[in-house]
Amino acid sequence: MTITCEDCGERHRLERQISEPGPIWIVCHACELPLQAVLDGPVPAPAQTHAVWSDILDLSPGVRPAA
Repeated sequence: MTITCEDCGERHRLERQISEPGPIWIVCHACELPLQAVLDGPVPAPAQTHAVWSDILDLSPGVRPAA
């Protein structure tokens, strides 16, 4: 997860795994302002994500010949 400071544009990457929904607070290293992000809920597992998109996009590996 990356949080971008709206004042200076500095991007901050969170190094730890976040498993519970709720607010996340960090301090910007460049301008020292507090930054907040809110995690709405757990991120779905990739298999669940692919299942949702499979009806919309073809996610199969490989290249198919043109028709």
